[in-house]
Amino acid sequence: MRRLPIAAAGVALALGLSGCAGGATYSQDTASTLQHGLLSVVTAAEGKDYAGALTQLAALQQKNDAALKAGTIAADRHDAIAKSIDAVKGDLTHLRDAAENAQLQQQLQQLQQQQPGPDKKGKGKKGDGGGDGG
Repeated sequence: MRRLPIAAAGVALALGLSGCAGGATYSQDTASTLQHGLLSVVTAAEGKDYAGALTQLAALQQKNDAALKAGTIAADRHDAIAKSIDAVKGDLTHLRDAAENAQLQQQLQQLQQQQPGPDKKGKGKKGDGGGDGG
């Protein structure tokens, strides 16, 4: 279920990159560069490396911005891609935070299992309150 937001946002980003590919909204080299950047994001996210995916996404945004400055992408295409990048960033941030929280919860449970709780202290020891103290 967690992959659904990534998939939906990834599709939106992919459509933003591939839409009008043959038109004058961006060059073929720019499209290829951005698509390779997208592939890096998707690969990291599928491997549950959300921090890495966020890093790749930031690099993709820089490439998108650089293309705009270089004039190899139209402003409206740049803006559509940037909007998709923001959506993916939101999903990845949520997934990263959830994964970190789950890992912390698991570590906490492991620590709790290693340490006896207050109700377990003294139980099971022979000679404690066994009735032959008389």
